[in-house]
Amino acid sequence: MSLFKQLGITEELMAKYSPLSQLSPKYLNQVMKHSKVMTFESGEVIFEKIHELPFVYYLLRGKLNARKSIISSSAIDAQTPECLFSINDKIPTGVSVKAQSDGHILMVDPKFLDRALAWSEADEKQPAPGQEARVKPRGDKSTSAKKSSTPARAATQVNHESELPAGEFDEEYFDWMTNLLEFPLFFNLPPVHIQTLFERFEQVCVAKDDVIIKEGDEGDYFYLLVEGRARVEIDEQPGKEIILSQGAYFGEEALVSETVRSATIIMEEDGVLARLDKDSFQSLLHDPIVNYISEKEFKEKLIDHPGKVEKLDIRSLAEFEYTPLPECLHIPLNELRDKIPTLDKSVTYCISEEGGQRGDIAAHILAQNSIDVFVIRS
Repeated sequence: MSLFKQLGITEELMAKYSPLSQLSPKYLNQVMKHSKVMTFESGEVIFEKIHELPFVYYLLRGKLNARKSIISSSAIDAQTPECLFSINDKIPTGVSVKAQSDGHILMVDPKFLDRALAWSEADEKQPAPGQEARVKPRGDKSTSAKKSSTPARAATQVNHESELPAGEFDEEYFDWMTNLLEFPLFFNLPPVHIQTLFERFEQVCVAKDDVIIKEGDEGDYFYLLVEGRARVEIDEQPGKEIILSQGAYFGEEALVSETVRSATIIMEEDGVLARLDKDSFQSLLHDPIVNYISEKEFKEKLIDHPGKVEKLDIRSLAEFEYTPLPECLHIPLNELRDKIPTLDKSVTYCISEEGGQRGDIAAHILAQNSIDVFVIRS
């Protein structure tokens, strides 16, 4: 029996916690799969005074004591309403945390949660990933091409109707999409454009010893290694072997820097690639869809344009009430479209960074309605 089942940590339980409550069931399922459980016993020190918080922590059972000094401490009880939110803000560095009873904590990957929240919101406004256009992570090996200096002869644009019943979750596709978006150049892609990105990917079935890219050639595609392994060869470093495994990315450097290929990549075994042409790569990643500014730039805008700049918080009501932002207009993302007629189009709206990647969706909605908008990023 898994620890999750043993402790009764179910999707139904976690749907009570914020902002997990905003996730559609399929994304909540995936967030939990990417989470970990920390168990503790009474008297155990869980966090030393100097610590980092790499996860979003939810106290599901037990009591903790957060101590800042000998005379300053506070209790954290899983049974209280405030623990329906993460306890991160209660245990900053400089505060030691000791268990007052046995219990357990769910540790959620913050980047994955942020992305899932954005995808879940986008799901409500357009067909879900895997429903209409999908690049499946496993190619049809029957179409594997003959050896060549380029894999272009085996490319197929995948843009077909879903093989899944409406609403069913394609876990394999979701996992593959998640891996792709771990690549830094794709990480900030607005969720509302994810489907467009994947519609433009092509699948390529390749064979052992196929040359995928050749050193010195002009860059034409960005590649994702979906299946198989590939070998990297660099003329200036003979004898040095680098092996790329499933999930690796390559080819982006020449596209971004407008230079020639810096290495040769050869398949070590039969496999499947996903590739994105140069124009699509650059248009999706370099044509500004969402504009970003820093907190400092936002404050400068406030000074330079009094009365014409306003900060906007698009988090849920529960999140906003728990950690309100002073002097900030609050409109939950799921209400934003309905509230657009009430917004002053002469005002520039700067979306607070507390909303994470959901801010990108809000910016897209506002921009599509001819409203000047920026997303604040630190």
